Amino acid sequence: METVRLETIVTSVMPEVLHVLTPKELDVPIVLRNGMHTLDRHDVLEIVEATIHTHSGNILH
Repeated sequence: METVRLETIVTSVMPEVLHVLTPKELDVPIVLRNGMHTLDRHDVLEIVEATIHTHSGNILH
């Protein structure tokens, strides 16, 4: 297991999505079961989506 900041993951695999994340979201620690070397673009998109969903609160009513 490995824990890395979301910013590290995004920067390494999909830097083009950095602009959609807030500084708070980029600082979120992400626990990776098999480490960063196994991540692909699909995995990163799922992690980004989950992070945004978790940190967005109830902004839509």
